Amino acid sequence: MNEENYVLVLGAGKSGIAATRVLLKLNAKVFLYDENKNIDVEKIKNEIGSSENYQIKLGEIADTQIMKVKLCVISPGFPKFKEVVMKLKTRNIPIISELELGYLISKGNICAVTGSNGKTTTVNLIADILRSHYSDVHMLGNIGTPFCSEALNTTDDSVVALEVSSFQLEDIDKFRPNVAAILNLSPDHLDRYNHYLDYINAKLNIAANQSSSDYLILNYEDNILRELAQNKNLFKSRIVFFSSQRVLVEGFYLQNDSIFFKSNSKNIKLIETKDLKLLGEHNYENVMAAIAVAYYMGVSFTEIVDVCKNFKPIAHRIEFVRQKSGINFYNDSKATNPDAAIKAIDAMKGRILLIAGGYDKGVDYGDFVAKVKEKVKNLILIGDTKRIIGQKCRNMNYNNVIYADTLEEAVEIANSYANIGDNILLSPACASFDMFKSYEERGNKFKEIVMNLK
Repeated sequence: MNEENYVLVLGAGKSGIAATRVLLKLNAKVFLYDENKNIDVEKIKNEIGSSENYQIKLGEIADTQIMKVKLCVISPGFPKFKEVVMKLKTRNIPIISELELGYLISKGNICAVTGSNGKTTTVNLIADILRSHYSDVHMLGNIGTPFCSEALNTTDDSVVALEVSSFQLEDIDKFRPNVAAILNLSPDHLDRYNHYLDYINAKLNIAANQSSSDYLILNYEDNILRELAQNKNLFKSRIVFFSSQRVLVEGFYLQNDSIFFKSNSKNIKLIETKDLKLLGEHNYENVMAAIAVAYYMGVSFTEIVDVCKNFKPIAHRIEFVRQKSGINFYNDSKATNPDAAIKAIDAMKGRILLIAGGYDKGVDYGDFVAKVKEKVKNLILIGDTKRIIGQKCRNMNYNNVIYADTLEEAVEIANSYANIGDNILLSPACASFDMFKSYEERGNKFKEIVMNLK
């Protein structure tokens, strides 16, 4: 590229830094931009390395510099309504996601998973299964390691397992996984999307470029996905369903506490749920999705089942922390929306004292409170949404609500109300950004507090 041909990378987080590093390896000139003026520039430079071919721009980027931009790579968390994005669109500058850039420069076969809940557990299981069969497996994407950070390390023999979010899928063009899965759809990120339909359409992009030689794994019990699959013009890929509620004519299904695969005249019992270390029907759906993805990525059922039996829950996802004085403590900090928290509540056996609340993403808590009313002994609320959820509880005649100012106070309150055999569950139904940097930090703090209980 000549000096007037720059790539503008929007967002100086993990994805933006990974995109910048790989662009420099491709001999591109880069403007790395972030609206936060207080970012540690030296830390970013240390991560990217020394090069004369990039500049870091914080706060604002001049129009004269935008004039030099020929391509933009946008990080998933960068807001689309910002002025810099509008200026790029006005000048018809192509905008692609970091996911798209990673895809364009990678080799090998790809499977990708999206959905409102269960992505991380499912992709971890898929990656473990693929590692039992393939020698070069990369687990990337929304799971914590940007696609761009390893894309150039892939070969024709590589297999990539991707967790992809709606944000990442918004700006794809050619991205095409050999096998894709949409686990479920429920309202989320309504602070970013004007309408629920915009969120759904972003998720559906995972299959936008698939052909009849590719596979798309869908949850039959998700009403939206089941109805969309009936539209013959929407998906070109071969659709395979999984179901936790009914026996399918073809696909993967749960019956009598066992997972089966039915195809043509074959009906194979794969694994009994008692042999799994994962709790809850929602996790059995995740397992079915993982089995389906791995199978169509070329792994035998024998290899798949062996891995499934040994797979342990991921941290912050209904993670057992400890038992103290007969009381069980579970960390489900990854439940960043109401639907995820509902699934965690359903997975619990016995009485529940629930700690919930956090950053407000503009979602409705009606279904969540209905589940709380059905199964939760006491609800302890924290964070920005505590009054919002509390009001919803009052409107729905659930009165066992206690407010806490900190997570420490919430744990202490829950512990004081709990009896032998009870479960104290952190499943916030909200993001963490009001009090913590991430759901991981929130979950780790919860575990620290629980382990220090006297």
